[in-house]
Order: sequence, then structure tokens, then C-alpha cells
Amino acid sequence: MATAAGSGRQGSDVDVPTLLGDDHEAFEAILSGDEDGPVAVVGEPFSGRESVLDRAVRELDATRISLDPGDGIDRIRGRIDGAPVVIEDCQHLYERRIGGFEALSAFLDELASVDARVVTGWNRYAWAYLVAVQALDREFPVTVEIESLSTERIAELVLDRYDEMPSFVADDPKRNDLIVTTRHELGWRDWSVSVPVPMLDPVAARGLFSDGDLAPKDVTFGRLAAVSNGNVGVATAIWESRHGSEVRPSDIAVPASDRDLDREEAFCLRIVLAKERVNRAQLTGIVDGLDRVLGRLARDGLVTIEDGIVEPVPAAVPAAAATTERGRIL
Repeated sequence: MATAAGSGRQGSDVDVPTLLGDDHEAFEAILSGDEDGPVAVVGEPFSGRESVLDRAVRELDATRISLDPGDGIDRIRGRIDGAPVVIEDCQHLYERRIGGFEALSAFLDELASVDARVVTGWNRYAWAYLVAVQALDREFPVTVEIESLSTERIAELVLDRYDEMPSFVADDPKRNDLIVTTRHELGWRDWSVSVPVPMLDPVAARGLFSDGDLAPKDVTFGRLAAVSNGNVGVATAIWESRHGSEVRPSDIAVPASDRDLDREEAFCLRIVLAKERVNRAQLTGIVDGLDRVLGRLARDGLVTIEDGIVEPVPAAVPAAAATTERGRIL
């Protein structure tokens, strides 16, 4: 039975060669036994790491270990016994606090003495942090990264979820969505004021000058690929939240706060972005005014909080990444 344009169904997984691009050959060498040592599969939240790790489990007939918030070395120790193993969400092996690298250090000690193929999955932002502060990349002879997908592949994967196509409609050439307004805090000592600042939307502006000869469908998916940074999970979430029976290019946008985050909010958001799922209790003591910070991030549509677990909103990942990087939070 056909589903309506607004109702999604699960499409097939992204093929691993597409996800890994130039790194696919190195990954195949690991699976075939031509390369030794542990391998790290690194990718953004929702970008398809699971599909790559699924392939490793099947090809290696490996034991799979899935880590959750709060898990430590005991979840792994004893299960690395000489047979192939795949360990996903290794970003849960550290915390951003004093003594927060103990589980990670114990895990790396275990890896050093294991004579088996071990494939590990890591969040990209956690990996970058750990490379900077712990030189983590030295422990993995092979690192493969999830690539940004092309506009054509994003369109194929998103539309594969639907039995009926929406109508693609061109934007009004007189549209006024080239300008977006964000609020910035200006202050001195104990005084501050929030000032609206108009800015040119770079994606919309690029579309205005380069999309004149393209069909509305092509313009729409070009914009979707751009605002999602080629991340299929993020692109799907944006599409789900924005499209209806008719779709215009200007419908495709990343949810974003119209205000600057303060330092504590940006720091908290970066942790959530890097961990993907984090216990609220883990944030206590390292984020000042945690309840208020999480409340503001949730109201801004950047995180969700349920049963004590904080997660990034998939469609807002690009905004969360840009905001924290603008604040120079590693």
C-alpha cells in the first residue's frame, strides 16, 4: 500500500563504499586481513557509522559490543578474547572531568595486548577532542572517516523512503529569505543588551546566483545537501520536519537559535554533540547552572531530554556544530 508524501518508510542502508569514499580501500584491507591492528571508524552523529560497523560484523563474523552512557572498561574486558570484535560508540569511554580518561586509558591498554582484529566506532567531535588532548590517533594504525554525501545520493536516499513524491515548486523570485537575523549579546561589566544583527544567508545567496537553470527538485536537494553537510541522517531529519505535499527550496533550513550561546551553554552543547547520548548526571558538576542551561538548549531546539538522557536534535546538528566551533569549543 502506498504511503502519503508526508509518511516515511525505512529505506535501505547507505552502501559502505559511498560512505567511506577514498577510505573504502583501507577498510576492505582490514576486513580481508591484509592489515593488522585496530581500526577506527569516525563519523558525525547520524552520518552512517552503524552501516559501516554492520558490514564489519558480517564480514568478520565479529562479536559486537555497543557502549551506552556510563559504560566503562568492564563492558569490554573479557569479551576481547582473540576473536574479531566490533565496538561501537567508543566516545562513551571518556568524560570531560578530572580523571575522565581512566576508562579510555584502560581500554587502550587492552588493545595494545590483543592479537585480533578490532573495529571501533567514534563520534567525529569526540575523536577530534581526544586526538588533541590524548593523541588518540597514534593507537589506531588505520582510521577511516565517513564522507559527506553528494546531492544526488542525498536525494536518492531521502526519496527512497517514500512511495509518493511531493510536488517541487520554484521559489518566488521576489522572496525575502536571503537575510536572516540573529541576536548577539553586547556587554560591558554588569551591563548587556541583545542586538538583532541581519546577515546574508550563504546557502540562499548561493542558490540565487547559481540555480537559475536548475529544476526546483534539483535546487531543493542541492540546498538540503548543503545545509546538512552531506550527512544523510541530518538531511532526512530536516526533510521530515520541513516538507509537505509541496516543497520549495526555501522550505529547507536548519533549525537554529536566533541568539548567541554563552560559554557554558556552548560547552554543554559540545559535550552532547560529541557524546550523542549523555547522562544528565554526567553533566552535573562540569556545567554550571545545568538545569537552566539544558532548559535553554531544549527551548532552542538543539537538544532533547528524556529519562535523564540528553541527545542532540538530528536536524540541528549543523547549527550545534557551527555554534560551538564559533565559540572555539573543542
